[in-house]
Amino acid sequence: LMNQGILDAPFTYIPSATNVGSCFKFEPEEGIIGPGGTQVVRISFSATVVGSFEEEFHFSVTKSPMPAILTIKGSVTMPSLEFDADEINFGEISFGFPYTQRCRLTNTSPVPVTFQLRMSDDGTQPAVDSLDQIRKEGDPSWRKGIHFYLEPKEFTMNPSQGTILPQGHQDIEVTLCSNTVMDFYRRMLVDLEGIGKGVATLIITARCLVPELRVYPEILLYDECHLNVPYERKFLIANDTDLPGCYGLIPQQRKDDSPVLYSSPKPCGIVQPHSFAEIPVIIEVQTLDKHCTNVL
Repeated sequence: LMNQGILDAPFTYIPSATNVGSCFKFEPEEGIIGPGGTQVVRISFSATVVGSFEEEFHFSVTKSPMPAILTIKGSVTMPSLEFDADEINFGEISFGFPYTQRCRLTNTSPVPVTFQLRMSDDGTQPAVDSLDQIRKEGDPSWRKGIHFYLEPKEFTMNPSQGTILPQGHQDIEVTLCSNTVMDFYRRMLVDLEGIGKGVATLIITARCLVPELRVYPEILLYDECHLNVPYERKFLIANDTDLPGCYGLIPQQRKDDSPVLYSSPKPCGIVQPHSFAEIPVIIEVQTLDKHCTNVL
């Protein structure tokens, strides 16, 4: 602001009532400029609308019939983000096993952007990983199934948030650990801080299955045994499928009159595709007679 007169010029900014005008701030908003003097005014702009604009800003001057008018023109555009693919397809996956795929998010706009990723329709309670499950041999979930108080959170993104510089990119790992037997069709959404939600989308598809495992032999013969003497035999769990499987020997519900007590030093494990796992079973006979006990 310049005072081209011979008197002091007290000035005051008149706030704008328009949507675009409210995005601007001036500092200082008032003051006194001496004759022939100048006042530097700092202008700050934080856009909340998209599109071209032309806005007048008025500064009243004491005893002047006309305000000083500043016209500002410009155009606000949305930042542009692009994924390097339209879809991530995990294909067929095994229940409780984490699978990871990668994608790239590129900022094609001339300004830095701060992003946050989220998955549509995902839960909040962390999903159960098979590697964690086999460490809990006595967990009730082996008998009753995994219980969720809330919907399982089956997707994780790394990183899930960050800042991408102009024309820069961010590589992202998307991991799916499914605790639901179903066909997945989800959307990974990109929210931009201070700008909007869901400005970019990537489709995620998968099909979760439980591989069928079989036991061999189905009957484990211990022949003649002495009372309260431990005897060990081994059986196999075979996996003929293309997916890894997780198995667990359910702990015996022992009673005072149980004729045979059984246990295993290796009750839980993972069977890789087209392979088998060996499980030892130790029994101790408690009463005389022939006995037949189911091991689950």
